[in-house]
Amino acid sequence: MSAMRKTLLSLLASVLLGAGALGADLVERIVARVNDRLITQSEFDKRVETTKTASQASHDRTQLKREALDDLIKEKLLEERAKELSVAATDAEVDEAVTRVKSQYNLTTDAEFDAALAQSGMTRDDLKKQLRETITIQKVIGRDVTARLDVTDDMLRLEYEREKEKLYVVPEQARVAEIVIRFEKDNAAARERAGQRMAEAQAKLKAGVPFATVAKEYSEGKAAERGGDLGVVAKGELLPALDAAVFAEPPSEYPPPVLLPGSMHLFHVTARKPAGFKPFNEVKEEIRKRIGDELYDKRFGEYVGKLRKEAFVKIYDAELAKLEQQEKKP
Repeated sequence: MSAMRKTLLSLLASVLLGAGALGADLVERIVARVNDRLITQSEFDKRVETTKTASQASHDRTQLKREALDDLIKEKLLEERAKELSVAATDAEVDEAVTRVKSQYNLTTDAEFDAALAQSGMTRDDLKKQLRETITIQKVIGRDVTARLDVTDDMLRLEYEREKEKLYVVPEQARVAEIVIRFEKDNAAARERAGQRMAEAQAKLKAGVPFATVAKEYSEGKAAERGGDLGVVAKGELLPALDAAVFAEPPSEYPPPVLLPGSMHLFHVTARKPAGFKPFNEVKEEIRKRIGDELYDKRFGEYVGKLRKEAFVKIYDAELAKLEQQEKKP
């Protein structure tokens, strides 16, 4: 997941994650300035706590602070850009987002919703304010980054050819039905009786009785009621000895019975298909998403880097300023 997408998700998550836990009695101080926008201590502390709850969050407190500050600076830069573009979330979009939040947290009534917000020290107006900021940021990114991603069919086809041996191989397949006759392991007499039953089943098949009919009469396998039908089986799915019989070369519709320590297996193999690859059209959108995500991460990083380079960013917190300088060192 890209850094900005984590930012947007963490901003939304912070809505219902202990927003009031920091208390109202903190002495407010300024952590950083981004152009004319300020990052306050309480805002920063809350973001650190929110970042800590992310599924892939670092356990290093210093790293958490660095990520929190970086996310906040990005957000301030994007808020500035939104102002330049006259981009803003509409009331309808905010109301729709509120509905999604209620659904996400299974808050079915207004009373449950208000109670959840109250536990976080928030009101509906607080929630709407944060959602409005999130939607506005998404609109800026959509306009300046996402809309400019150009993933052509030629790019998709090239990626398919480059990755198909690794990602899109389809193994050899066959339609398989079986007759299974079981016997007690290490019991010679039981194995002989099973062999006699298998011979009877084979004789009926040679006489023209349909395989499904014989399987229903003789098979002791789980698919007996279906006439032994196992459906389409890919090479490598069955036990090695069974797999070797089903996918024998040259192909055989009725390979010789296979003897296992406690069972005998007779197969009916049809519709064998050679190994190949998933068709390009079948995986095209999957490739588009993967390339789009990778290209997005690259372009978004470049975009935010440009915004930051052109902006006035001042970090007043000594520890955070030191971390920032360390990051800039080659």
